[in-house]
Amino acid sequence: MQVVQTLESINVNTDDITVFHYFKDLITKNFSKVIGRKNKIFSFFEENEIPQRRYFLKVLDQKYRKNTNESIQNLDKAHFKTFRLNFKQNNMLKPIIFIKIDFIPGNILMKLSSNEKLFIVYVKNFFKDFKTEYNELNCTLSLEYKNENTLELFELFVNENEHLKYCIDFCINQEEYKQFRQSVKNKENLKWKFNALAKLFNNYFETLQCTPQNDLSEIRQKYLMLVKIYHPDFNQNKSKIEKFHAREQFEKIQIAYDNLKALYKNNA
Repeated sequence: MQVVQTLESINVNTDDITVFHYFKDLITKNFSKVIGRKNKIFSFFEENEIPQRRYFLKVLDQKYRKNTNESIQNLDKAHFKTFRLNFKQNNMLKPIIFIKIDFIPGNILMKLSSNEKLFIVYVKNFFKDFKTEYNELNCTLSLEYKNENTLELFELFVNENEHLKYCIDFCINQEEYKQFRQSVKNKENLKWKFNALAKLFNNYFETLQCTPQNDLSEIRQKYLMLVKIYHPDFNQNKSKIEKFHAREQFEKIQIAYDNLKALYKNNA
């Protein structure tokens, strides 16, 4: 039996089916917020179940001492943590990596409990079609959102608790993930709307010698450059035909910039 603690959970891993069923029965009979599959059980903290949870930890410690001749450290406040019970069919327990998932605009952050280089290479290869960066100092790997396929592959990754020779324990706030999904969906919708409108404004982009891939600051720079060329004040000494052409171009440039500026601001 192996007991691993993190700030948020206490994990009991065993390859003994009798031990697994013993603790599984304790959890399912005494706690209300329980989910799990055939070989994995989760019990989440409930305020009114503190006595039962303290008793469970006491029994766990007794079983652990009987198995290892040692006590489990730092159990005083462990009843507030999520209890996780895992059954491993193989004789040797795989190394465990705990991964806390955070979401920031445009990126998924994976904070690893240890700097396992083999696993990092594996993850980067798993997401090889997407941009990933690993910070070795804080053991954090970032996955940049590219499109809906990013999330499909991410969900495939976190729904498996075994990768390579490692047992992976993911910690994900489902509400935060739901909000992240919604935010990237909203951005995709805005992008689609912008591209659709940009097609209608194609003449304006051509007038300013730009494309929808240019941001507003780049368009403004091009606008200012063209204004200096065609402004009437800079064409006073030209012929009537040249003056007429310059004024016509100047007006087109002004109209194009005003419309594109409105397009970008309304779709920011």
